[in-house]
Amino acid sequence: MDSSSDSSDTSSLPNLELVPASDTDRVEELLGQTDALMIATDDVDSVVDPSILNYLLDPTKANQMKRVVALSRNLNGSGMGMFVTASRKAANAQVWDNSNKDAYMEYESNIQKAAKNCGADWTIVRAGTLKGGAAGEGNMYPQYLNNAYYELTKNDIITWQLLFDCNVRGVKLAKGDVLAGPGMKAVFTATGSEEHDGDSGRCGVAEAMVRSLELEGAANVDFGVGTVASREVPSEEEWEGMFRKCL
Repeated sequence: MDSSSDSSDTSSLPNLELVPASDTDRVEELLGQTDALMIATDDVDSVVDPSILNYLLDPTKANQMKRVVALSRNLNGSGMGMFVTASRKAANAQVWDNSNKDAYMEYESNIQKAAKNCGADWTIVRAGTLKGGAAGEGNMYPQYLNNAYYELTKNDIITWQLLFDCNVRGVKLAKGDVLAGPGMKAVFTATGSEEHDGDSGRCGVAEAMVRSLELEGAANVDFGVGTVASREVPSEEEWEGMFRKCL
C-alpha cells in the first residue's frame, strides 16, 4: 500500500496549511493572525521545550491569542505502579506509566505562564495511554487520520490500533486530574482493543481539544479524556452533555 498518497493529501482541506518549522517568516505571520493554538506531542518520554513555548507564545508575535489548548497526561498516580511499568517495557512503549510526571508538571506550568504572558486563557487536556487515531473500518470517520496510519503501525496481520478504533469510539470526560491507570490489569490492556481504565483514544482526545476552544467554561481548567466502548463516535448532543457535566 502506498501510504504517501492519501495521508499527505491536503487538497480537500482548504483551511489546512502545513508549514515547515524552518519557515520562520510564515510561522510568525500565522502566529500574528491566529487567536488559538493547540499544542500536543504523542511521545510519553518528552514534552515541548520551554524555549519553543516561549517562541510560539511570544506576545510580540502572538498578539491576537485568546486560547491555548495543550495535551498533557493523567498525573495523579492512581492505577499506576510496577505492573504498568512492566507492560510498557514488554508490550507497548507508548503506555503511560507516570514515569515522566515531573516533566509534565513543569510543562503544564510553563503553558500557563506563557499563555498568561500573551493575554490568553489556557486549557489542559489530559490523556492516558493513547490508542487508535484513524478513520476505522471502511474509512467510516474520514475526519480522522487516513487508514494508511494502520499500515504504518501494523506489526501483525491486523493492527490492534484498527481494532481499537472499531470498538472504542466512545468518550468520557472528567474534570481535573482524576482518571486512573490500568493497575494490575496493565499487562492485558497495553495493546487491548476494548474499553479500559488508563486508555485515551487519539480521536477522542483530538476532538475534545478542538471542541474545548468554543467553550468559555473550558478556559483555565483541566480535564481528562477516557474511553467508552462504542462503535459510533459521540453525537453533537452527547458532546455538549459531556462538557456540560465536566465543566
